[in-house]
Amino acid sequence: MKDQKIITHPGSAHFDDVTAVSLLLAVYENTDFHIERREPILEELEDPDIWVIDIGDRYEPEKHNFDHHQSLECPASFILVAEYLGLTERLSIMPWWDFKDEVDRYGSRVSSTKFNAGDDLINRNPVEDWLAARFASDVEKTIPLLRSFGKYLIEEADKLKNQIEVLRSGTRLEISGVPAVISKTRETIGLEEFRRLEDNPPDIVISMDRRDDGWRIFRYEGTPIDLTLVSDDERISFAHKNGFLAKTRNKLPVDELINLVSKAVVRKDETE
Repeated sequence: MKDQKIITHPGSAHFDDVTAVSLLLAVYENTDFHIERREPILEELEDPDIWVIDIGDRYEPEKHNFDHHQSLECPASFILVAEYLGLTERLSIMPWWDFKDEVDRYGSRVSSTKFNAGDDLINRNPVEDWLAARFASDVEKTIPLLRSFGKYLIEEADKLKNQIEVLRSGTRLEISGVPAVISKTRETIGLEEFRRLEDNPPDIVISMDRRDDGWRIFRYEGTPIDLTLVSDDERISFAHKNGFLAKTRNKLPVDELINLVSKAVVRKDETE
């Protein structure tokens, strides 16, 4: 692709335009882009060699116009660009995907309430704010940083998707009536995303410890397992005080492992 121009809105930058531009730079990594933050003119909206992102009141992918402000029903510009680039299936698995779309369209307060994300003021990300401020103040010098950010997003999404598939391929079982999965992975990413995407999610995920030779036992919040109940067992090398995580000293046989974890299951009559 020959050298290209990107036009996005003037003033403050936000997650939407930063991410949309970053994905574009990442996919076309061998293309030199010139970026301008200003209003486009009509001729530029008609020119497919000029990418107009998050401004212009047009969604015309064939002309490389990717704005959403003309309709609340239209997704945020980063989603429009991702769709055009063929990245939607890969990126939409990320936990922030739908939330950030809603924030850009309906505002942070409404979206934080809808997604149970807590106080918007507390959740504001200083790293995100810094990157957006850099993009707004020194566009051309930010291009390498944005390209790197775009590549990072794509790589992390692929990594998460692969890890979820690994967890899905684990052995399903019940431990004292509690659904569990045993996986040979040593990676710890993707546990929450895996559970959220499952129709019949487990309460316990057991995997290999990343640092040592034993097992890593993880239980989800709100499930009837308290791993502090096995903290004094000599086979346990670590048990978190909140009861959600424990590790064994060695790779115990599966039958022995199941028996150990069963001792951490909290019976209903014990909590009454």
